[in-house]
Amino acid sequence: MLPWFIVTVFLILFLLARIYQRWSLTNVKYTRYFTKAAVFEEESLEMVEVISNAKPLPLPWLRLESSMAAGIMFGRQKNLDVYAGDIYQNHISLFYLRPYRQITRRHQLSCPRRGLYRLESATLTTGDPLGIVKKVRQFTLNLELLVYPRILALEEFPLPNHSWLGELSVRRWIVEDPFLTSGIREYRSGDALKSINWKATARTGNMQVHQRDYTADHRLVICLNVETSETMWRNILEPERIELGIRFAASVASYALQNGIETGLMCNGRLMDGPRDPIRIEPSGDGGQLEWLLGTLARVMLDRSVSMSRLLEEAVEAGTTDTDYLIISCHQGEKLRVQAELLQRNGNGIEWMEIPETAHV
Repeated sequence: MLPWFIVTVFLILFLLARIYQRWSLTNVKYTRYFTKAAVFEEESLEMVEVISNAKPLPLPWLRLESSMAAGIMFGRQKNLDVYAGDIYQNHISLFYLRPYRQITRRHQLSCPRRGLYRLESATLTTGDPLGIVKKVRQFTLNLELLVYPRILALEEFPLPNHSWLGELSVRRWIVEDPFLTSGIREYRSGDALKSINWKATARTGNMQVHQRDYTADHRLVICLNVETSETMWRNILEPERIELGIRFAASVASYALQNGIETGLMCNGRLMDGPRDPIRIEPSGDGGQLEWLLGTLARVMLDRSVSMSRLLEEAVEAGTTDTDYLIISCHQGEKLRVQAELLQRNGNGIEWMEIPETAHV
């Protein structure tokens, strides 16, 4: 009897293995999605998984594996193991799925770091109850999640009280209109000779120039410099400091566009998965401009494409006028200041926002 029993058991196991080899992943469907397409740093959202088994054959075990760039935090959850590395993190789930059953799983995610996070595929593995055979299928997902830089409050900016940013909603703050004169003042280094008021100079005995008023038809270009020093080549040694500068750029863009200012971006970093070209977005006040700027800043790689002085030089060569340039930078090197002064002489406004050495925001 014993030999027949052993033979019968082996036949049953063989049949089970054949059945699961052929039909275990038949009519098994898997989908995954984020509840939001974009969030800001430190915000939360859910990732939802739906797995269905539309056949009479139960699946005694299912192993689900996927990989995503590090930077998204998963909340603690039963039947979910997260193995995090410096660049990628792997997610592994193991569960049971009965016949004609659908399971919906919700994962709580938090987003401490800006970036573009892609989830391109998930791998599902199953087999017979004893694990004699295994069947594997890869599901294509092509999911993307944008994490925007955090928007800072005005008091978090490294600017003096009554600065141009605080007066943004009241008037223009950088560029003086050469056609509007509100009075005279003493000559300062850098003032153009054509602005000298000769009558007032003769009357007072000191060099006097026209005091120009402000207009509301100029545009703002935020210049985000990823260089930590003028001698830096490509490797960024203070990434957290540049991340703070990216938050400054996002916050200024949000505040300016909310106050009706056409705003653009110029950055000497480069975009993820893009060519090694600097980033340029022309100023605009369209409804989708802020979303475009925030999405671009989310995708900025900390990798210098060209020097910021070269980008300003190109603006000088193009003859740009009537534009306000806010230079967000860790340094004010000689080459950078020279090009900024040339832009200013062409009738543009220049303002600097220094990124503090210690990222305290």
